[in-house]
Amino acid sequence: MLSSLTIKNILLIDLVELEFKTGLNTLTGETGVGKSVLLDCLGFALGWNKKSPSVRDGAQCGEVTAEFSITTQSDLIKVLEESGVPKSETVIIRRLINKSDGRKRNFVNDKNVSLDFIKRLSVKLIELQDQTGNQILLNEKSHLQFLDKFAGLGPMIIEIRKLWKEKEFLKKELDREIAHQESAELQKTYLKNAIEEMRLFDAQKGEEEALDLKRRQVRESKKNKEKFEKIDELMSLISLETDISDLIKLLDFTRQSLGDIVDESISALDKTLLEFSYARSEIDKLMERQNFDTFELENIEERLFKLKGLGRKYNVNTNDLPKLLDNMLVELEKADSNDNKVARLKKDLEKVSESYEEKSNDISANRTNAAKNLDQIIMDELKHLKMADCRFLTQISPVKPSSSGVDDVVFKVATNQGSEFSKLQVISSGGEMSRFLLALKVCLTNQIEGTTMIFDEIDRGIGGATADSVGRRLAMLAKYGQIIVITHSPQVAAHGDHQWKVEKIQSKNTLPLTKITELKHQDRLIEIARMLEGKEISAEALAAAEKLLVKA
Repeated sequence: MLSSLTIKNILLIDLVELEFKTGLNTLTGETGVGKSVLLDCLGFALGWNKKSPSVRDGAQCGEVTAEFSITTQSDLIKVLEESGVPKSETVIIRRLINKSDGRKRNFVNDKNVSLDFIKRLSVKLIELQDQTGNQILLNEKSHLQFLDKFAGLGPMIIEIRKLWKEKEFLKKELDREIAHQESAELQKTYLKNAIEEMRLFDAQKGEEEALDLKRRQVRESKKNKEKFEKIDELMSLISLETDISDLIKLLDFTRQSLGDIVDESISALDKTLLEFSYARSEIDKLMERQNFDTFELENIEERLFKLKGLGRKYNVNTNDLPKLLDNMLVELEKADSNDNKVARLKKDLEKVSESYEEKSNDISANRTNAAKNLDQIIMDELKHLKMADCRFLTQISPVKPSSSGVDDVVFKVATNQGSEFSKLQVISSGGEMSRFLLALKVCLTNQIEGTTMIFDEIDRGIGGATADSVGRRLAMLAKYGQIIVITHSPQVAAHGDHQWKVEKIQSKNTLPLTKITELKHQDRLIEIARMLEGKEISAEALAAAEKLLVKA
């Protein structure tokens, strides 16, 4: 709700402080006194106007401050928090303009902000319906929301948006999984081939080191081949064992005559015989180890080459090939277990799509029924607003499915009998457009609670009973939100809960001033009488004014 508007040094205003109230607030005054200046100043504060107002002559800086009251549940609280603006149940928008260079400064709750931020706030704070066009109504994208609100489809819209979100998520997941599975099939083929290759090769941990050692031994044995052949030849010629055995036998015979004096010699010969036998055995073993197959070196080198190639191929150390094989077996088993995911996603998507289609059809049926009711109700309202020849049509057309369903909604109007239905822009009169919106708002009274709406000269071109009907409908709307009306109609003014008079004061040798005063009952009576009769107020005009106030 707009709580107050303070204007300082703008146009003909030196200082005006207005405290608006809930209900229907009316602003009246003679033509040319500056009622529209209030809207210009409010528009400047909220960033509506492309052209800035002029700073009052004699002043260096102009200033407009608009104060709004909001609830803690308002969406604006989150907007303020996200932008680092101190959150409060009061939003104070202040804009200043420097006369010398035209520079402007913008504040929200005393924090310097951008004009775009103020515009973002303003659309949630206030609706202006004036002679230049009603952007909300003229924006065809808003028509679907109007109809859904009228039909009370809020819970169904929430549900279909949830279904749409889930449907889109499943579609993306399915597309991703199909692409992943195509890649997975290639990976599975790769894993199977790799596993088969490594199983056939059967690499062992430490095999590279073992093969490398054996290869060196084979190469060295080839270098010493002639030496080992000579050793073998010499060993075959030596009869040392026979000679020592014969010596031992002879010494043993001499024991009979010499006694045990020969025992030491016999013992030494026994040891020599044992050592020589051991040496011969070791040489035989060494010869055995050097007796490699002709093709063994080639086999070793081929195995080693393939082993290293396998390590390079899979980018691992050869000692890690057995572990890699185990990991590939686990990965292949996991890939096989994911084969049914696409089928599951398709089934889930089909189920959600069916629910979405069913819900969108229900919503479409509700919209169709609501459209017929809305058309009739609005045309009934238009009859009371001097627009009896105007026909209204809510056109529903099928469109590509979206989070809002499968319908496009456009409000159309035929302003004269026999004319074709056209877009709302064909309503050339600003007053007619405002009354048309008023009729629509009346049909949606439960949707404007807490909203501030401003109507500028909605009564243009009407009077009498029609103006009274407009006033009554504005008063009805004001029960659900704050309404501010700039009016020339005494009938509309009489329905106001609060009334302000705008007047221009011109003194000799001074600049003219715009003065705005809140009227009490007697002053209201006089002002409404003036609106009925003019400057010369008769007793009959006062009586008529009293009657209007009582009737309202």
